[in-house]
Amino acid sequence: MARAFSIVGDSISTFEGYNPEGWAVYYQSPQCETTGVLRVEQTWWHRVIAHFGGTLVANASYSGSMVEGAGFPAACAPERIAALAPAGQKPTDVLVFAGINDYGWGGAANQAKGGGSATPSVSAVPPDQRGVAAQPAPEAIKHFQAAYQRMLSRIREAHSQAQVWCITLVPGRVEGHAANTFAYRLRGIHLDEYNRAIAQAASATGCTLADARAFRQDYEAYDGTHPTPAGMAQLASMVIAAMEGASQPQTPGSTSVETCEQPSCVGCKHAVDTGNTWSCVCKLGLLS
Repeated sequence: MARAFSIVGDSISTFEGYNPEGWAVYYQSPQCETTGVLRVEQTWWHRVIAHFGGTLVANASYSGSMVEGAGFPAACAPERIAALAPAGQKPTDVLVFAGINDYGWGGAANQAKGGGSATPSVSAVPPDQRGVAAQPAPEAIKHFQAAYQRMLSRIREAHSQAQVWCITLVPGRVEGHAANTFAYRLRGIHLDEYNRAIAQAASATGCTLADARAFRQDYEAYDGTHPTPAGMAQLASMVIAAMEGASQPQTPGSTSVETCEQPSCVGCKHAVDTGNTWSCVCKLGLLS
């Protein structure tokens, strides 16, 4: 039987015309032209589906969304789960690639400071708070893991026939740079703490971990987060290798080399921004 895929993600997994009507989309004009991702066939998820000879059921990704949140568009919200099977269609596989916005903003308490499409606009933030370095919310990892596990439980309940793949978070690298540009402790919590939470949530719910991060590779990204066509190919290759249990992806990215030993990017002069402007970039890499 042919495999049928549904996607849960954020901006990295959106593409104009492939997400529910009215949902926030990153990969549309002018971002498509800016990043070079002009066709849906270039996206990481389309490449994965094509590799397995599958078809797309639904792409329930929403740009700027977090896993954690009180309601829609958080990925754990019932509306996001329902969107995985429009008109009663049943996916055989659900690919979950979400959490980078939780890492970026450190939990629900900082949503209002995010200024992204899934959060209140920056105008809702008091003037004296704008640009202030955002510390992680108390027990951010605990809350993230609980939300991720709640999301998976709801997916399993609604789509019991599907194999659910939990893809770990992978650092991006600004295109054209040989050195690492990723800020690994953006809010004082290491990226891999979120990945450990994803692994634990997957184990607790009987879902399958697709540990793309285990390859310790970066993907090429226009702004350090949103993939270029090359980055999409690298990311897809990591996901495929993780799903198939391969030792290495066929389209390798750059080796992830983490050299900074600072306990937090908050307040660091090399962090592009740890306040209200979304960026996971460390300026040290940009200077190399």
